[in-house]
Amino acid sequence: MMRVAHVFEVLLLAMMPLLSLGQERSWEIGIAGGAVHNFRSPLRIQQADAAPIRLMADYRTEPFTPPIYYDVRLSSLKEEKGWELKFTHHKLILHNNPPEVQRLSITDGFNLLTINRLWQIKGLTWSAGAGIVITHPESTIRNKPFPENRGIFHKGYYISGPTVEAAVAKRYYFSERWFAFCEGRVTASYVQVPVVDGHARVTNAAVHLLFGAGMRLNKIKQPGTEN
Repeated sequence: MMRVAHVFEVLLLAMMPLLSLGQERSWEIGIAGGAVHNFRSPLRIQQADAAPIRLMADYRTEPFTPPIYYDVRLSSLKEEKGWELKFTHHKLILHNNPPEVQRLSITDGFNLLTINRLWQIKGLTWSAGAGIVITHPESTIRNKPFPENRGIFHKGYYISGPTVEAAVAKRYYFSERWFAFCEGRVTASYVQVPVVDGHARVTNAAVHLLFGAGMRLNKIKQPGTEN
């Protein structure tokens, strides 16, 4: 599992050299959880010397069952525009398994890593962006389990395909630096993940509802002021 603390460390290390640039720019970090609705979407499983399996897949996410669904982001804003680096630990568990599929899940997870453009308009933060999906597939197809000790660093992770997203969020500041937020988001992803003797092509379209908290990392220097 990609732990929240490890994700925070990666985001902070990636952005620390930039925190000293542009003192009129705000830098914020946030963490959230929530719920997801996955729309039915095409699934195709192809194995060598076997007929392909095709279906309209129905996925569960089970956001509060470990490993839990979570989201972390690092954002920067200046003059009501900005950028955001976001990592979402999404999960997919096939619900309407055909007889040939004993198990197909991507729970460790169906991770969305995106870069997004931000716009603040009338008290709301709108965003849109794109990125990659990092998967950890777990499957048993035709009674053949897929080994989970392959992939990146032999940890079972794969860079599997692209994702796009759009979102709108509302922030509620309760101190100079701390805030709570809620966000509605739509995502669309297409990946190819390995199974024994073949691969599965997974399409996912989902609506996410998130609630979280964040912190401003720096004080904003106003134009014309001295240090």
